[in-house]
Amino acid sequence: MKITTEKLPKSLISLKIEIDRDQFERGLDQAARRLSQKFPIHGFRPGKAPRFIIERTFGRAALIEEATEQLINSAYKKAIQQEKIEVVGPPTLERIDSIEPFIFTVNVPVPPTVTLGDYRKIRIPLVVEPVTEQMLKNALEDTFDEHTTLQELDEPRPAQRGDQVELRLRMRVAGTDTETSAETEESSTAATETLAEAAEATSEADQNNNADDNQSQWREEIVVLEPHRLSNELYNGLVGMNIGEKKTIVAVVPDDHPNESSRGKKIIYDVELIGIKHRIVPSQEELLALENFNGTFDEFQQFVRSELEEHQLRRAEQEQLNAFIEQLVEQSTFDIPDVIVRDVAESMLEEQGQQFARFGITIDNVLQYRGMTRDQAIEELLPEAEKQVKVNLALAEVIKQEKITVSPEEIEAEIKELLERYDEQQRPQLEKSLRGQLLSSVASMVIDKKLRARIKAIASGELDEEAASPVVADDAPETHTTSTTHDESAAGADASAGADSGSAVEATAPGEPVSRSTTE
Repeated sequence: MKITTEKLPKSLISLKIEIDRDQFERGLDQAARRLSQKFPIHGFRPGKAPRFIIERTFGRAALIEEATEQLINSAYKKAIQQEKIEVVGPPTLERIDSIEPFIFTVNVPVPPTVTLGDYRKIRIPLVVEPVTEQMLKNALEDTFDEHTTLQELDEPRPAQRGDQVELRLRMRVAGTDTETSAETEESSTAATETLAEAAEATSEADQNNNADDNQSQWREEIVVLEPHRLSNELYNGLVGMNIGEKKTIVAVVPDDHPNESSRGKKIIYDVELIGIKHRIVPSQEELLALENFNGTFDEFQQFVRSELEEHQLRRAEQEQLNAFIEQLVEQSTFDIPDVIVRDVAESMLEEQGQQFARFGITIDNVLQYRGMTRDQAIEELLPEAEKQVKVNLALAEVIKQEKITVSPEEIEAEIKELLERYDEQQRPQLEKSLRGQLLSSVASMVIDKKLRARIKAIASGELDEEAASPVVADDAPETHTTSTTHDESAAGADASAGADSGSAVEATAPGEPVSRSTTE
């Protein structure tokens, strides 16, 4: 059997295979037996008619057609074994070049490859935003809100400071018929935002000019009547209103607003008060008890500040990581077979289906509602899937080049750290799982931490490129997964990657039958 290989783009290898004459004839013999079983010949038992009888009865072309699929699949399996080709998806028959001799060409997807740029020169400063007094105030206020109870009014009265009120609300810019658009509503709650934010929201709506009729823009909202939570005009207008009362409140964007296009604009709030509840806010001493905090309120404030500072640091580190990965992918060269990208897109769709299943909704119901077929949904996910695969490959290559590994001691330390987060009664069963089916996940967590630390050091310029030594654990087995996340938001791409470039998607078995291309 003669085999000619050619490297093609998108991580494909073209195999031109010429089947030996003896192998071809054996294939025709087998095809003849199959034909005689399907179509018995008079005077012969099924499958026992001589080949020359079958060939004379049905013709040589029919015999070759019957033999073709098995000849191709058998030769393909031998070819990938002979050439030691690792495949990651089903092959595609491109063409049959010749019948006698029997020559055909098949394209085979192989593991993707990535060539990184000089990633050690990427510099992303770590910018940690300071915790402001307003941030601390908001955090403390949120904590009080968590423990605040609501009480129905004993008798009707006007709304007053500190109440929680339920409104029907509509917001628009004076001088236009434009209401806040649905997109603006999703990103900003008009009743609880500052006047400046409201101005920006309504300006966007005014520019977009995509609102529905006025009635459809009314919506119900719940707000707390505190001066610092609402614009002055909205707060003053709501205080004193009674249930069932309607009012139009006008606010003006100040002249010092950062958005020059919003300055001086009048924001009109059409409101109807539909409910009032009295808020019972705990005292400082009560809050400390509710939070199980052993200390003074000043100490609690310092604790909250330290939590905010830790959050700001984690946020800055995540932003630094995201920016590094973005540049890493941008300066890298990839060769990825389409089948892997599609497999990832299909997995993403399945994950969406699992999320909807929690609410008793199937993915088919969702697609039907969206007016899409499954294939259309997968096509829509392909760009994000390709991005995810590239991140996977790039990070996997960084792990490989930096020689980041994990040792048994590091895994043991991680298990102990995880167990400390749980009650003693839960630990035995959890430990059994961590040392069993979750062991690879624990290794991934260790790799994740080490990869994050290495990227932070590179991006911050902490490593001397000539003197820095790679992180190597003596006698440590290489791990094949990491779960570094490119973006912590729901839109973010998961960056799980293997130490080998083909780990992003599980490979298809080498013996998978060849499928004909649509262009044949």
